[in-house]
Amino acid sequence: MFMLWGVIWLIGFGLTDIAPAYANFIWIALNVVGVLGCIYLGQRGRHEDRSATSWRWLASILSIFAFYILALVIFQPATGMQSAAFIALIVALFYVLAGLWLGARFAIAGTLLAALTLVGYFVLPAHFALWMAVAGGGALMLAGLWLRRA
Repeated sequence: MFMLWGVIWLIGFGLTDIAPAYANFIWIALNVVGVLGCIYLGQRGRHEDRSATSWRWLASILSIFAFYILALVIFQPATGMQSAAFIALIVALFYVLAGLWLGARFAIAGTLLAALTLVGYFVLPAHFALWMAVAGGGALMLAGLWLRRA
């Protein structure tokens, strides 16, 4: 799933850099692909009783999405870059929390993603989307390779 989302971030942030006016449409489409891809990967990954955990994953994703929407309504970021950085930090937090349950490698990946997001936001604001495409997407893909070898 890290690999899938790494590719989605690479494409999404890359296209956002090229065509920022279409960022909302780009990300809606890519998020749908990502969620469907996660469902597919989750279905083919394990063969034990899925009903016991699948609703938890769906509820987690919906909870994070609801939190994101509610936080945007309350804080109303002024720029797309603020919104994108906020999403990336939520994803990083989710991986750090997963690391507490599933292993330190998730926590390390989440911490790295948060650090890269902050570097791009504060050090390279003019190239944030491109930074997130390469550094954020690349970090997720490398974490996927690292976890696959574990």
